[in-house]
Amino acid sequence: MRALMTLVLLLCIGTIVYGNYHWNSKLGAAVEGKVEAVHKNSTATATEVVDKEESNQSDFRNLPISLVEKLQEKIKNGEVVNLAIIGSEVNALNDDSWSTIFIEEMERTYDGLFNITVTAVQGEVTTRDVVQGNLHLENLKTKPDVVILEPFLLESNGLILIEHSLQNISAIIEDLKAQNPDVFLFLQPAQPIYNAIYYPDDVEALKSWTEENGYTYIDHWTSWPGYQTDELKEYIKPESITPNEKGHEKWAEFMVNYFTGKE
Repeated sequence: MRALMTLVLLLCIGTIVYGNYHWNSKLGAAVEGKVEAVHKNSTATATEVVDKEESNQSDFRNLPISLVEKLQEKIKNGEVVNLAIIGSEVNALNDDSWSTIFIEEMERTYDGLFNITVTAVQGEVTTRDVVQGNLHLENLKTKPDVVILEPFLLESNGLILIEHSLQNISAIIEDLKAQNPDVFLFLQPAQPIYNAIYYPDDVEALKSWTEENGYTYIDHWTSWPGYQTDELKEYIKPESITPNEKGHEKWAEFMVNYFTGKE
């Protein structure tokens, strides 16, 4: 009888020990799975974890956070965002220009959020011509919330020292801030030029100046073929420095992807 009781006791102890081991194994596996999931999610971007039902922030994923906050405030208040494109005649609206494609895609994506206007100064005008004639303020009928400025560097190349052009660009920006002290400013270069010598240096100077002064530089040159490659000539009109239809499409593609969050 004592032997039987001992056997029963040993069986009970074994059952308890096995059950405890089994439970701890399951718990450990669950915890390990959660840790692995957290580790994987630690590499996720902010836009991947944002609740997409709260706002259109997923569309703004490429934009600076200060501008995103401005846009969200506009959306919250049911207001339109006035966006002005200002620059040389390469920005002019026509059937195949980058600006026309950009406006169409922005309307398709944001459905009325942006009111986009274009001021494209005709002729070969330099930064000095623009400042002296207030040409950047022509057709600026609305107080802009956002400005995309292509600041006439290509036309100034070889005629005005880059240091003076940057001073003129600063004057242009001050005029725009007088229209709206809270305006958000983007600066971008015009199109790249095949085998250019000094112009790329001016563009690099503009990029550095833009970032040093707290503005946002749009580096659409990264999507074009290198300016020293023959491939670039496929995007420029023959015997010209002006983008052809393919060039405008290349420029527009970058701008659309940047402003709409597309890949």
